[in-house]
Amino acid sequence: MKRARIVLAAAVAALVATSAAYAQERGVFVAANTTIPTPVSLTNVTGTIAQLNYDANGSVNGFLIGTTTLLTFATNVCGGLGTLGAVGNSVTYSGTQISLSSGFQTVTVSSFTNNTTKAAYTRALPKASTFGPTPGTVKQLNYDGQGNIDGFLFAATGTTTPIFVSTGTRASTTLKPLLTLNGPATVTGTTSTSLAACSAASELEAVDATALTLGGQTIVIVGGGPSIFGIPIGRF
Repeated sequence: MKRARIVLAAAVAALVATSAAYAQERGVFVAANTTIPTPVSLTNVTGTIAQLNYDANGSVNGFLIGTTTLLTFATNVCGGLGTLGAVGNSVTYSGTQISLSSGFQTVTVSSFTNNTTKAAYTRALPKASTFGPTPGTVKQLNYDGQGNIDGFLFAATGTTTPIFVSTGTRASTTLKPLLTLNGPATVTGTTSTSLAACSAASELEAVDATALTLGGQTIVIVGGGPSIFGIPIGRF
């Protein structure tokens, strides 16, 4: 019995060591005995773009400053990252830097100004806020690829500008007989700003619904995020 316990302890120790063998640092696996870098805040650092960096699709996803500093951007950039800079441009940036033991640094940019072209970027952080309960009218039903209702266009009383109310597909069966075009609805939920640095003209304000009142009935939507073929995949 004692030997069995020793073998089990050794197996557990080996499993722990294996599990800890790699730590993922910005998509790069680092050996467990490597010291995890401490992020450092940078403010208004100036440098010159030495080359553009690309992702697997051939799209620009960063700028190399000198030979060892890569600028990365956490949110989308209108028109693509390539619109912000070109090789030889002088730039000023702020953000969070991680220095690797190899001497390479990566910077997640929070603000960026191209001193040559005057193009600029500021990271847009989402801000969630409570929506409703707001009465209004259902203007259009929205469907996923399997024909399930996953939301609807809604105009609050006294307005003509529609917003998109996201319900998730798991509420489809319940909502199908209750949602009617131009019918009344009261919406409660949360809304947040876009992560994109800019919004397309066709992009609507979106509300993540938590409760709807339709035809005198109140439907509480719990964890009503998207699904694939009826299988929940969580709310984004």
